[in-house]
Amino acid sequence: MSNDTQTPKTETRILIIDDEEIVHASLKKILTRAGHQIESVFLAKEGLERLTEEQFDLIIVDLMMPEMNGIQFLEQLRQSGSRIPVLMVTGYPTISTAVKALRLGAMDYIAKPFTRKELLSPVQRALSMPEEESVIPLPGASDKVITKDHLVPGSICILPRHSWAKFEQDGTFRVGVEKSFLRICEHIVEVMIPEEMDLIEQGYVGIYLQNENHHEHGVAMPLSGQVVEINQDIIDNPSLLTQESWLIRIIPSHLNEELSRLVLLNVEQ
Repeated sequence: MSNDTQTPKTETRILIIDDEEIVHASLKKILTRAGHQIESVFLAKEGLERLTEEQFDLIIVDLMMPEMNGIQFLEQLRQSGSRIPVLMVTGYPTISTAVKALRLGAMDYIAKPFTRKELLSPVQRALSMPEEESVIPLPGASDKVITKDHLVPGSICILPRHSWAKFEQDGTFRVGVEKSFLRICEHIVEVMIPEEMDLIEQGYVGIYLQNENHHEHGVAMPLSGQVVEINQDIIDNPSLLTQESWLIRIIPSHLNEELSRLVLLNVEQ
């Protein structure tokens, strides 16, 4: 059983920004029991004002709010130079918005209703992320909008802080886990991936990693498509998993529209 109720060594301060009382209550109950100190406001503008007065370790903000939505909040926060990690929460989950939030610098994206595990796993990752790895665009990456014309064999497209997809000569993509995600998970003892012929969707969790502390982390997929090959060697021996390891190979299904939501690494990387 996951030991997700363990109190952090240092109490962290989390600011919740959401216009629904029930969401505030749910988040506060889970996070307080996990040992975090919670403050909350109902509007994004109130959140920005609060940030000028107090220090927080993490911000959890709703995507759909009146006056200023979560994306607009995130843009203003990053323009101010703040690197406080942000988790985006929404009851209107759309993949394009989820991936846009990640590209803009959100640590993760959680759809309501969420379970305790679905909340605490990204909270743990966000709080563990080194500041230098919270920067968007990523080191060695281009911030230009990707199209198929930019792809050559070996091109690597990144879903920030989650996964990568490497373009192959035959038009397929090999998919692996982004290095910052792996570093935070640490000591992986089990890897769970889709089966051959299964379908995956961009922005949705398709791979699960479990570490030696029995914490399970879901890896969101960089592209939609059908799985045509799996890396059985990694499944049999999870200790072999590195940032260079591919886990599944897919035939993409919505490549033209989905590439623009990713970040392109230089080919020489």
